[in-house]
Amino acid sequence: MADLTITETALGDGRVRYELGRPNWQARRIPDIRSPGATVQIADDRLIDIVVLGDGYTDAADFRAALTTWLQELYAIEVYERFAGCLRIRALYTPSSEAASASRGSYYGCPIATDGGIDQKGKWWEASGARNDAFREAFWASVDTFDDLHLRRYPDDLTTNQELSSGELLVIDQDELRGLYRNLVVSMLVQGGPSGFNGLVPRPAPDQDHYVKVAFGAYEIHELSHALGMLHDEYIHHRTEEVKYRDPVIPSVFSLSNVRFSDRVDQVPWLHLSPWGLERRSAGGQSPSPVVGWMWLGGGIGLLKPGSREIGAWHSEYRCLMNGGHDNYLFTQLDSDPTNLGDGTIKGADLRDKTRLCLWCQELVTIRLLEKTDQLIEPGDPADITAQGQVWYTRWVQELRAAYLELYDVRGQIAELEDYYAKFTPGPAGEPLWQSDLYSVPKAAPAAAPPPAAPLADDELLLVTIAAG
Repeated sequence: MADLTITETALGDGRVRYELGRPNWQARRIPDIRSPGATVQIADDRLIDIVVLGDGYTDAADFRAALTTWLQELYAIEVYERFAGCLRIRALYTPSSEAASASRGSYYGCPIATDGGIDQKGKWWEASGARNDAFREAFWASVDTFDDLHLRRYPDDLTTNQELSSGELLVIDQDELRGLYRNLVVSMLVQGGPSGFNGLVPRPAPDQDHYVKVAFGAYEIHELSHALGMLHDEYIHHRTEEVKYRDPVIPSVFSLSNVRFSDRVDQVPWLHLSPWGLERRSAGGQSPSPVVGWMWLGGGIGLLKPGSREIGAWHSEYRCLMNGGHDNYLFTQLDSDPTNLGDGTIKGADLRDKTRLCLWCQELVTIRLLEKTDQLIEPGDPADITAQGQVWYTRWVQELRAAYLELYDVRGQIAELEDYYAKFTPGPAGEPLWQSDLYSVPKAAPAAAPPPAAPLADDELLLVTIAAG
């Protein structure tokens, strides 16, 4: 079990510094992905720093209570608990004179929108302007109070874009990674703004090409998983709209996503979790059909990208920490779905599970943590960062995934989840989940063109000519 101890030190001017679960990361030990059951000590400079800040908190006791909830929810997720040894978590309380609001009078000045969430208009966290500049100055001054942060960045020559047509997008592209801090993320808890988002916050000039991923929102490990795991939303934000995203042509750990934009069987990276994968399963008659690892409808929002779509995007499981509400269906795309209220309005189904990531997201976060702590690299690997990402993904599929499956007992997890979903009856007349049209099986890949026929020998050509008469 992860340690949930929080210690604090007063810094003056009302500020308080915290260490969260220090016994977890003090020894810097994580699972050894090459030897299930064993652990390995990572280098000190490969710890992943998580800094938690709070905006709009007028009392330190309220911020500490928020930290307690945040830490409990973090380690409710299995992958974070397993890899607690590489997550160095510290926090800083800076008193605000008022709660966060539209007037931006709180300490950092995070604005609150009319719907109660954190306002995202104009991308104020990266835009110019006196108030936005003041936000970044205060933000980085607080982050830099931790003077031992690990500030290595993804290199400027990292490439993820391959063969994209005009207007197409990748969920994770090179522009989001180049210059991004690799072993640092920030969680900004905002009092008065429970809903959140992810943003890339640049340093002030002259280091404006140095960025950190920030999870804005209160108590939201969902948002942290965007920042730390490079995961994306799996919900539908707009029904009947088609995505413009495409999958990367060359697989890499740097561009791998939990949302897929092709349902061809040869392009589904979680096929090993499906009923066709490592744990073969089927059903007949009225027995529940297996549903884990198929193509579930919707998703596709990238970090700082437009909202999630329905058409042309799929994720791997019905419920997940990375799902949500918005315009989700509950059971069917037909008008009979319980989310259609009859007056033309929609009450989207909340499919977020705050206690678990789906199995594919769990695997992705594991890969991200291993990448950031240098556990995927081996002697003889290429020096080029782009080539490394491709080599590491191949190594994962061919060598390391088997150990991962054993480490988490993924076969057992699959069995538990199939039993869990077999009890769901979300249809309008109580139909079971396995009868839903929100999922489909992958489509067959196009048959490869036959190789060109070998040229005819002289005697063969003569026989053909004679036959043609």
